[in-house]
Amino acid sequence: MAPAFNFPSISQTSSRASSENQLQEPPHHEMADLESTYRQSTVRVGNDVDFFAAELDRYNTDLRGGPNSEKRAQIFKLLDSYYNYTRKKVDRLQASQAGEQNRGAIWQRPGSVEMDIDEADDSQFSVSAEEVRRAEEEAQTWDLLRRILPLRYQDSELAEPKNDSNQTPQSRRDWWEEFLITDSVARERKIVLEWLQNSASRGPPVDEVVSELQHNAERGDILAHGWLHTRHKIKLQKSVNGYQGVLDPNAATSESHLGSNILVTQLDPDAVTRQGRKLEPQDEFFERAIWLGCFEMLRRGCSMSEIREWCAERTELWRTATIAPLPLSNPQDEEQFDFEPGSLVLWRRMCYAAARDGGTSEYDRAVYGLLAGDLESVEKVCKSWDDKLFAHYNALLRTQFDLFLMKKGGKDLLEIAARFPAFNAVVYHCEPATVAKRLIASLESDPKTSSEALRASKSLQAAIVANDLGRYLFHQGVVLSKKANAKAKSKLIPEINFPMSEQINEEKYVGLGDYDGLRTLAHVLIIVNTLDRLHGSKRESAHKAIRQAQENILTSYVSYLRLANLEELVPLYCSKLHEDRLYEALGRNLIHIVGDEPREHQLIIMTKLGIDIKEFGRKLPLVYLNDINDKSIRCDAKGQFRILEEGPATLKYGRIVRPDFIGDDSNDMEGENEELIRTLEWLIMVPGLFFETCTYAIRVYKYFLKRADLRAARALSVRVSGRYIVMEKLTFITFVDENQDDAHGWFDEVTNHDFNEAFLRECGVSRDRLLNVVRNLWELECLVRALDSMETLASMAGLSRDPSHPPAREMWTQAGGDVRNVKNCMQPVLNNWLMVSNEVDSDFQDLREAYIPETIIAYISTLHFAGGAVSRDNFMECMDLAALIAEKDSNIAEEFIKSGRMKELLVSFAACSKALAVSTAESKGKSSKRHRELGWSRELWSIKP
Repeated sequence: MAPAFNFPSISQTSSRASSENQLQEPPHHEMADLESTYRQSTVRVGNDVDFFAAELDRYNTDLRGGPNSEKRAQIFKLLDSYYNYTRKKVDRLQASQAGEQNRGAIWQRPGSVEMDIDEADDSQFSVSAEEVRRAEEEAQTWDLLRRILPLRYQDSELAEPKNDSNQTPQSRRDWWEEFLITDSVARERKIVLEWLQNSASRGPPVDEVVSELQHNAERGDILAHGWLHTRHKIKLQKSVNGYQGVLDPNAATSESHLGSNILVTQLDPDAVTRQGRKLEPQDEFFERAIWLGCFEMLRRGCSMSEIREWCAERTELWRTATIAPLPLSNPQDEEQFDFEPGSLVLWRRMCYAAARDGGTSEYDRAVYGLLAGDLESVEKVCKSWDDKLFAHYNALLRTQFDLFLMKKGGKDLLEIAARFPAFNAVVYHCEPATVAKRLIASLESDPKTSSEALRASKSLQAAIVANDLGRYLFHQGVVLSKKANAKAKSKLIPEINFPMSEQINEEKYVGLGDYDGLRTLAHVLIIVNTLDRLHGSKRESAHKAIRQAQENILTSYVSYLRLANLEELVPLYCSKLHEDRLYEALGRNLIHIVGDEPREHQLIIMTKLGIDIKEFGRKLPLVYLNDINDKSIRCDAKGQFRILEEGPATLKYGRIVRPDFIGDDSNDMEGENEELIRTLEWLIMVPGLFFETCTYAIRVYKYFLKRADLRAARALSVRVSGRYIVMEKLTFITFVDENQDDAHGWFDEVTNHDFNEAFLRECGVSRDRLLNVVRNLWELECLVRALDSMETLASMAGLSRDPSHPPAREMWTQAGGDVRNVKNCMQPVLNNWLMVSNEVDSDFQDLREAYIPETIIAYISTLHFAGGAVSRDNFMECMDLAALIAEKDSNIAEEFIKSGRMKELLVSFAACSKALAVSTAESKGKSSKRHRELGWSRELWSIKP
């Protein structure tokens, strides 16, 4: 199957970072501090992010059909891909580091001042040892996973291999394979051993490891010919004394030259232990160098041919013969036919004796300790966490095989084996089920390995080895949660309220600024969760709190992608989250995207990834509405919404409406207000969901108006107008004038349309309930638009009151249009505003109490000003408004009575009436016929106390 979408190529992403090898320093801030910051980020990334995402998309099992076995195979290919990539990355880093060292040597060489300019530029790129180590440990992690997960997640029919042959094993390989078939624990330990050997093989060459000892042997480039210095001493003794044959260590002639009976008198391999004497110091270094080389080659899993070749260069082939019986690193190496199990059992015990009681140095004892499955002799030369783990797993596996062979060998073999001691690692570790976990814990507490064991990369490897990855990922999620919520409550990575049975050592886990660590962990979590789901594992249905903690890893990585301006990758990783977390993470990390085209692109990506974009549209506004707890917030506008200035009404202007009472004309908001509006802009981009869009728009309007945030409400009415919603969602409705931008006409188009049953079923409501919601949206928008026009006219009135700035003619032309807008938008406010709804809504009643009295008095003042500035007909509107309010059971009058502002209303009407009378008298000298017919006079509207 083709990838869900095309990722940027490597060349396209090169501009985002100076080099793929650069490690990013952890920022001084925590990621939680940037949750509401959508400015251009300075976080840079290399090619790792793009490659991992592209491969994850390529092997995305969520988009594939077929049996689970095929899907598992895809996951295993993904693991191989990650390992191969990281291994090549390590090779490049090491090559760059080596080149840098070579250039440094050239600079230090006399006469090398004139370096080539290009070479000098290249030398400025520095690869640190820490960078190489981190890359190497990541490659080791992917190597371990690609080896061990196919064993743990086999098909059920292949989980326990069976030996269908009834024949008795003949060769060594036959015995070894039968042992592995019967012991699943041994199969896994073998894999861990192979992984440790492969990791060790990536270290410096064996010759480099033994170079220091070889240098101390003082033999130049001579690798062969054994103990040169001791041989020379013996030859010198013979020549001085004219002695022929082998020197007798007890003879006087040998004592006179060898002094203190320290040096051996013979040169066979057993001379040192047999005679209890020593070699020349240089030869002791040579001896240790050879044994160290043998140990390193066994530790690295070299084949017998490689070990034989290395020893042959030093004319020490006899050493190869002693380590040939069972190279566990490569069971296919140099098969032994007609294999006798008893010989190996006894040989192991001889190796154990040599490891404990023989040998001339710690290295030859360690070699035989490895072959015997001993711990004490091997641990003495262990230098790292890997070495220690290898020593224990080697001992366990060899002990298991030894017990298997003795069981097959019968009573006679048991009796013979009992005569010779051997280390039993199985008994030593006790309780087989918990061996790995206890071993890992001991490495963390061991002073020699604790600092390495507590590194995040090694802790992850330890969890994989111990088959404790779920617990490790849970603790990692808890640590990320603590860090994200340390300074302020995080919305992206919430706090974990889960009882902890143990103390978490945060040193073992990555932080929010360790982007490479987050990348590794995120992909490990995705792979393990996918395999669990395909395998039907119980971990897939783990406790919700545990799952949420683990998913903190993914959400942290997704946040990093957002900070790095890689929004195209966000849906891919969010798709790996469980449903609720999926849509929340998408919403929080994509909310900063503006513009129809970028949003449409994101929706296309989501669709190709199998994400339900309608569900995304439904849940996105909820994420941000729940943040502000919009339903429980009280209506602060009640008693606080004031746009009229204190003081009596004037003849020319009535009650003065405060200019610019809404604020800045810009419709770009900040913080939560901007986020709420953007959720609706996203929702409009999603096909369908007309009913939901109207419902959420109403909730956002209510939130803004309850807080008297008129600027935010106006921005919403402009950016997500009701007309725009209808045009985008109800494409089957054709407006007479599609360019008409009004806040009232579109409602008539909707109410006059006969919706078909299919559309109503899609909305999930009846036609009446749908129109009620549309009406509420229309009414709220009309109020906001009316207030916006009133603010404009109030500003014009303020300018007209300033004698130093006489208004221009163009202003009065604009004023006429604003007056018409006010009148149109006030119609729904004056006619049962927010009184028709699908359910009793206390918020609607609160908004009526908060806005109707102040808005209507301001409307009267607006008509008062317009009557003198635009047309006297506006004065007459007040008479109609007065009649409307005076009607029996008027809901508007009820709000004025409830608020105790009826007198203010009457004074405003009276002022308007006086202004009309004065205006008429000044223009004609007498009242017009129409005014007299209506009963208007100057004295009629005088309000006496």
